Amino acid sequence: GLCAAITGPTLIDLTRIVNTDIATIAFIYTGRSCGYIGGSFIGGIIFDMFSKKQLILTTGQLITSITMIGVPWSRDIKTLTIWMIVNGFTLGALDTGANVCCLNLWGKDSGPYFQALHFMFGFGGLIAPLVAAPFLGDYSEYDEMKSNMTLTANDSDYPIPTEAMFLNASSITSAEIPRVTYAYICIGAISFLVSLLFFVMSIISPIDESGRKPEETESGNRSFGFTAIIVTLTSILVTTAMGTEVGYAQMLTTYAVKGPLHLTPTTGSYMTSTYWAAFTVTRFAAIFLSVKFSHLTILVFDVIVTFLGGLVLLIFATHYDWALWVASIFLGVGIASFFPASVSWIEKYINITNKIASTFPIVASFGEMLIPYAINYFIETKPKVFIYVVIGSCALAIIVTFFMYLILRNAPGKYTIKRRVVYVSKESHI
Repeated sequence: GLCAAITGPTLIDLTRIVNTDIATIAFIYTGRSCGYIGGSFIGGIIFDMFSKKQLILTTGQLITSITMIGVPWSRDIKTLTIWMIVNGFTLGALDTGANVCCLNLWGKDSGPYFQALHFMFGFGGLIAPLVAAPFLGDYSEYDEMKSNMTLTANDSDYPIPTEAMFLNASSITSAEIPRVTYAYICIGAISFLVSLLFFVMSIISPIDESGRKPEETESGNRSFGFTAIIVTLTSILVTTAMGTEVGYAQMLTTYAVKGPLHLTPTTGSYMTSTYWAAFTVTRFAAIFLSVKFSHLTILVFDVIVTFLGGLVLLIFATHYDWALWVASIFLGVGIASFFPASVSWIEKYINITNKIASTFPIVASFGEMLIPYAINYFIETKPKVFIYVVIGSCALAIIVTFFMYLILRNAPGKYTIKRRVVYVSKESHI
């Protein structure tokens, strides 16, 4: 959570460090997402090949800490993108490995621990902007210089090139250490500490394959067409939800500064922290709410709350800063339980095999890659694209959820089918 969320609040600082613009630096998100997808695939293979799971986690966490420390030392976009690709690769491998280890350790009782594992991601996202806030630069004068500075020669005005403005205003020289570097060093140090803990645990309490529980068989098989439709619609839902989750968090600070309100980077960072706070609290509460309410009820609540947050953005966020605070809370609450609620809902109707289960993180990665990139590409010249993408994603989620409900409302659940089979079998025996 820390490593994933730190990029958003520090994006403007990274832009100044590598002497580029917001549209160009969007490639770091694409690179990290591609690395994440590759890490998820290859990480799964590696964890199946080797029995020393904790040593693999130690290595992955160590590489992650190195990438975090290396990011702010980049002085060009290519170097920064390479760091982000490696960082995404290790994060993808660690996600796969952590899930496998959690399931192996606690087996059928892993539910609460698995939820806690994902809850901690949101907690890391909450802490990251707070870590970054004291180290962010103040570029309030930069935009004014960018719009006002011109170079006069031979009675003609020539706009000063971006590179020249960086050198004259807020660029970072190779000998200068940007303040944001210390934020990345803090997170890198925490990551390094975690790698040490993994290494210590591999010595005093190694994990082997003996804790693996046999996979349970499920009844109530559906036709390929039915399963394909449900998986496709769920994939769209997951892509939309995860892309909006990451895109909003990563681009909120940038919109707050570049948008019509022209807020400070620190204010944008605190808004991002508010979003992650709502996200984290709701994800924690969802662990207990899922016991009381059905997955469909939670999902309907999610799509309604996220759409309300999108409406607040659309109507008020261009004029009032309080609208960004309110929308951040609404979106954090609505998106928090979106992914687990949607997957748990369809699990009642189809058998989620390993191949199907692997589809969701992959499409989620594409959403996390495409939606932030789309916002990034246009936000410099058209800041309102941030709002339009969010409200469009919320509307799409409502439409897809409605179609899924129409398909599944009369479909018997697979567990219902299983109970019927058992009941008929008992009557036949009698």
